[in-house]
Amino acid sequence: MLGDGIFFVAIAWQTYRLSNVPTALSLVGFSWSLPMVLFVLVGGVMSDRFDRRWVLVTADAIRGVSLTLMGLLAITGMMELWHLVALAAVFGVGQAFFGPAIGAIVPDIVPKHLLVEANSLDNFVRPMAERLVGPALGGFIVAVGAPDTGAGLAFLIDAGTFVISALVVLNMAPIPKQAGEPGTRSLIREIREGVSFVRGRTWLWATLVSAA
Repeated sequence: MLGDGIFFVAIAWQTYRLSNVPTALSLVGFSWSLPMVLFVLVGGVMSDRFDRRWVLVTADAIRGVSLTLMGLLAITGMMELWHLVALAAVFGVGQAFFGPAIGAIVPDIVPKHLLVEANSLDNFVRPMAERLVGPALGGFIVAVGAPDTGAGLAFLIDAGTFVISALVVLNMAPIPKQAGEPGTRSLIREIREGVSFVRGRTWLWATLVSAA
């Protein structure tokens, strides 16, 4: 989450270094967000079909590689706007798979009587890290680095946070699949069931519409 906060600042700074036009930042933001919208349902199905630890590690690897490439291109001065757009899209794909898996794995590893406390902790740490400490740290890193390489340094530090995340997840004990979990059903069918589940619960679809 700290890394995500750093990323918010670094990607905006890097975009304006490449093209000081507001539409450039819009393009990068769109390329980052679109894959999350397109693949989040697929990510949800994958988190049900496979060991969620490996879904998380794969998502960390995808984002870590994209950030490493961003950092190297930025520091070497080879970064162009289309590079940033493409790599931001790859980063968004990783986030689309990470989000459902991290949400679904919590009940697997936390006893039922502690779920309220666990979710409260998450909802306290997330805004603190992503919206306060992380962006402040990102701004500090960009400022400490040279004008042309500060964002690249921030990207590389952010990439390192995904390495830490992957190592921590790999140290979790394997979580056996529960009996009756989906195995051979079609991807489309499972997505339809998920959409139907949400549509049948007003508090869910109303929350999603409000957030959107």
